[in-house]
Amino acid sequence: MSIYAELLEEALVYERSAVAAGDLAGSVVEKEVHGRRYLYWQLRMGDRSVQRYIGSDSPALRADLERRSQRRGDLASDQEALARLAAMLLAAGLPREEVRVSAALRLLADLGLFRRGGVLVGTQAYRAYGPLLGHRLPAASLRTQDIDVALELSVAIAAAEEPAPALASELHGLGFLPIPGLDPSQPSTSFKIRGRELRVDFLTPATGRARERPVIVPGIGLAAWPLPLLDYLIEEPTPAVILASKPILVRLPRPARFALHKLWTAARRSVAEAAKSGKDRLQAAALIEILAADRPDDLVADWRALGRRSPRAQGRVARELARIPEDQRRAWPRPLRAIRRSAGSRV
Repeated sequence: MSIYAELLEEALVYERSAVAAGDLAGSVVEKEVHGRRYLYWQLRMGDRSVQRYIGSDSPALRADLERRSQRRGDLASDQEALARLAAMLLAAGLPREEVRVSAALRLLADLGLFRRGGVLVGTQAYRAYGPLLGHRLPAASLRTQDIDVALELSVAIAAAEEPAPALASELHGLGFLPIPGLDPSQPSTSFKIRGRELRVDFLTPATGRARERPVIVPGIGLAAWPLPLLDYLIEEPTPAVILASKPILVRLPRPARFALHKLWTAARRSVAEAAKSGKDRLQAAALIEILAADRPDDLVADWRALGRRSPRAQGRVARELARIPEDQRRAWPRPLRAIRRSAGSRV
């Protein structure tokens, strides 16, 4: 856990320093966008000023920027240090992400997708929780050729100030082929790597009436498919590292929200998707067991946040929680037993 924590910290510093690499003569400026504060790196290019999006304002971010300004080592040596830390974790037996998946994730990270509000969800996110939480997750060996990325609109809008390429065009140029939807006149929200089964799907929270057609995400140049309750899942994401020969910094949902959202997803699936429902419940139960022991307050807080966001969704999750065996729930700390009792009262 100590090595992983060091790897994560260094990966965050590296990401922020890479944004400003070669631009140390500039300065950090802050802006307020939709009630949230963001930091940008401002520099002169010819006769104009250019701003590059860094991230949401926080004491940790400001400390990292100050730390980087005092360091003069080049980025190559930083990359070598990250690779060494990742190699130590892999040598200790932590799971390595499959080569084709890690290559695709690295490409998305290099294009700035996760820095611009992208949040990794689905099975790839579940696999990344093990090192983050310091546990070996059951069924972490589950493999899938699908990568699901949710795009957080508020961060994407803030990042729109940075002059960035249209990522859809960039992906196409790098071998990602758009998969046509049912309506060929609408932009694609899914891409497939040429000659491989690997697929990348882009999602975004459903707002208002935008529920049955792709949404263009500002500042990113990608279309994403709107899904209900996705805003709850990806609110306040946490950074994490995908372990590969070259570690990849991504953003994940809060583990408790991921688990509760998985139960909600399982409850909504049709009979034809029974196998997927079982996988959803398996992943949720594994995370809940870990969080119940290590971070019970997170579960309580995110359970309450779910009720505030959608009482109906909380009711569905409650029915799924009620299916957890009696012997397993006895091991829950007192706050979680209270959640379990409230779940039982909804059935």
